[in-house]
Amino acid sequence: MALIEGLVLYTRPYRDNDLLVRVFTKEQGIMTLMARGAKKAKSKVGFACQAYSWTIFDGAYPKNNTGLGFINDVQDSHPYKNVVGDINVSAYAALIVKLLDLALEEGKPEPEWYEKTLVGFEKLNEQVDPQVITNIFELQLLPAFGVAPNWQADPISGAVMGVFDYSEKYNGIIERSHFDLDDQRLNLDQKVVYYLRQFSAIDMNKIAKVTLSLMTKRGIQRVIDYLYDREVGLKPKEKVFIQKMAAFEGQLTIKARKGKP
Repeated sequence: MALIEGLVLYTRPYRDNDLLVRVFTKEQGIMTLMARGAKKAKSKVGFACQAYSWTIFDGAYPKNNTGLGFINDVQDSHPYKNVVGDINVSAYAALIVKLLDLALEEGKPEPEWYEKTLVGFEKLNEQVDPQVITNIFELQLLPAFGVAPNWQADPISGAVMGVFDYSEKYNGIIERSHFDLDDQRLNLDQKVVYYLRQFSAIDMNKIAKVTLSLMTKRGIQRVIDYLYDREVGLKPKEKVFIQKMAAFEGQLTIKARKGKP
């Protein structure tokens, strides 16, 4: 038996009354635990298995990192209520969870990413801009997918200050004097470049209130989507849902403006 601390990522029904619970554990990384009887109406364990909850379970890890672990009881549980209750924030949380689940190896301890994920969910719960928090995860998870752009210096000259643009050819930012070496560079606004460089390395603990213009946020997202589409080869359904939701909200805004006298 063991005390298993972790963040519940998501659950799946299993048999009549059981749940499979995907948990990012502090000690053993991401794994699946079975919670027997969790779907029963009076189950205390079932309530604690709610997605986006920090928990301490009484249970057992999978033997030799294979198969399923087990949840027998719950010692403590704290849901991130604002993440669960806000459909917009919840959508971004689902994308973060999907990327973590795909990027990190099953059953491998990831203490740095565990702490970073808890801090990220605290920021989401504090209603820091969910797109910004998600963009930070997206950028910092790229190396786990085998893609590691150089955001800090021009690979040709080593320049760290100046006017930069992103070049897939050179796998990172290139300084203005080298723009003619890549006619496929992305022609990015310098505010977008600045925030890409910041987000790729920032400590999540240092993020407080973030206010970016819609134009800058769109520019950042365009680059991230470009990298995931072309270099990672990944477009999760969670991202598609966010895009559709944003498009729908945009249509409502346009209609509201047209209806004004």
